[in-house]
Amino acid sequence: MPSSLDLSRSYSVIAPGRVNLLGEHVDYNDGPVLPVAIDLTMTMTFSALAEDLVELQAVDLEENTSFRLADLAAKVDLNDKPLSHTALYPASVAWACQQAGLSVPGLRASYTSDIPIGAGLSSSAAVEMAFILAFNILGSWDADRMDMVKWAQKGENEYVGVNSGIMDQFACLFGIKDHALYLDTYTLEWEPVPLPQDVAIIVADSHVPRELADSAYNNRQAACQQAVRELKTFLPEIRSLRDVSPVQLEQYADAL
Repeated sequence: MPSSLDLSRSYSVIAPGRVNLLGEHVDYNDGPVLPVAIDLTMTMTFSALAEDLVELQAVDLEENTSFRLADLAAKVDLNDKPLSHTALYPASVAWACQQAGLSVPGLRASYTSDIPIGAGLSSSAAVEMAFILAFNILGSWDADRMDMVKWAQKGENEYVGVNSGIMDQFACLFGIKDHALYLDTYTLEWEPVPLPQDVAIIVADSHVPRELADSAYNNRQAACQQAVRELKTFLPEIRSLRDVSPVQLEQYADAL
């Protein structure tokens, strides 16, 4: 942590949820997606800690958790109990930043969100991006935004255990008012796409919750990887399903 950082100063960040207009289950296959940030957000107030600790207060869930940055690999809190599901996401970001060679500062954070949990609106990605922004501020990293997206995705993949693509974190960090975001997940090239003025995006709550870590999401991703391995027998040049043309898929469909 920079020695000049004022421990008494507090900061705040806001990270939005997102919906995806086109490209479900496409980002982990290197395809193009079209997400849009929404007006439901995760808001966090935070300050620096001199200790090697992260202290969390999830206001909506009435949950307080603390863990040591030196113990991230163990995934335990200060009482050596397994980190709660809520705490896993902030811890995953800290872990991924450490894996990137960054010195992660201690912090105390209190956060609240009106993004429904388990509604498919990327409440977890909003948490990840809020915390990575907080670490970036306190650590004076001046990190590239796309690098921050990659670190958050790495944490969700390898720490939380959800083999997601990069779309959710990207949309939460890069969202632009009144625009969708066209992202080519193969090249990471992107551009804002203005939304028509006479169009409204309506999100309907089905009241059927989901949790990616406990769903068939990882199974679907694994099936796509298996399909690529099978098709490589005939198309050794492909890297992902993105590289397979409709003609090629029809030609070799029996192999799947």
